[in-house]
Amino acid sequence: MNNTHFAALASTNSINPESPEEHVAEGRNFSLTCKYEGDIYNIQWYRQYQRSRPEFLLYITEEGLIRPTDSDFSAHIKKTDKRVELKMLSAKVTDSAVYYCA
Repeated sequence: MNNTHFAALASTNSINPESPEEHVAEGRNFSLTCKYEGDIYNIQWYRQYQRSRPEFLLYITEEGLIRPTDSDFSAHIKKTDKRVELKMLSAKVTDSAVYYCA
């Protein structure tokens, strides 16, 4: 079974990854979590492959509205804990990248 490597980085001081790295077995579900401070309009998630530009995945508002709705990823927000999760079903080796919450 191959292991897939995931990393989450925050782009500002007001949002930070809960865990800077995740190792996920291929075919497993995974989620990355960021904690934020203060009031937000939305939190955006990006994926960046080595030697490539960041690619926009989705955003989620504090009310839980997600755009785009046809993404391979989903998200969940917990306003009381000020946490936001990026979720994906069935990880593939090609999902190995750096993931940013902003």
